[in-house]
Amino acid sequence: MEKRQHFRVSDFLPVEVYDGEKRIFPRNRLRPTSIVQGKHEDILNAVLRSLRKAKTTKKLSTDGLKAILSLELADVYMCTEENPNLTTTDPRRCHVSISEGGIRIDMLEHDYDAEHTALLTLVLHLPGDSQPLCVNAYVKGGNRIGPDGIVLLRFEFAGMSEHNRQRLFRYILKLQSQKVRTTTTPNIEPHAGGRQAH
Repeated sequence: MEKRQHFRVSDFLPVEVYDGEKRIFPRNRLRPTSIVQGKHEDILNAVLRSLRKAKTTKKLSTDGLKAILSLELADVYMCTEENPNLTTTDPRRCHVSISEGGIRIDMLEHDYDAEHTALLTLVLHLPGDSQPLCVNAYVKGGNRIGPDGIVLLRFEFAGMSEHNRQRLFRYILKLQSQKVRTTTTPNIEPHAGGRQAH
């Protein structure tokens, strides 16, 4: 059977990567310059999760409890640097190359955690789609390139439902159509009458 060829498009998308229930990308870091936003309910839930985790640990120091709480709080906050209006400040947004068969995510080295299972869950926030696209994917490998320490992490989609495949196809088709429109030169129609002014 002939292998299907996929259209591949590039974009900057908010992406989250989960190993089970643990989010491994992005790994939010709160900095002194960060503008943090969080609902009271989110913060309270983070505290409760921390206490539950601490309860299951036999011996836990005060610093250990603070570390657990810090990780949980970092997950409920969205960090932005200085100017919250810039799209690049979303810590989930990164460059991707995507097709119906898989995706390549370009992430910074300090955001890459090699300690994960082969099968991960990807949450893709497609533009114009109110619901995030959640798919399982196998890690195909990662290569570090360039002086900026960019890691190219490749995934192959696994067991995608027909509904999600259609959503992804529509998004790719939309990007392809935009690319065709912006690269096609407009036709210049001749002036009516065919006579030029001197």
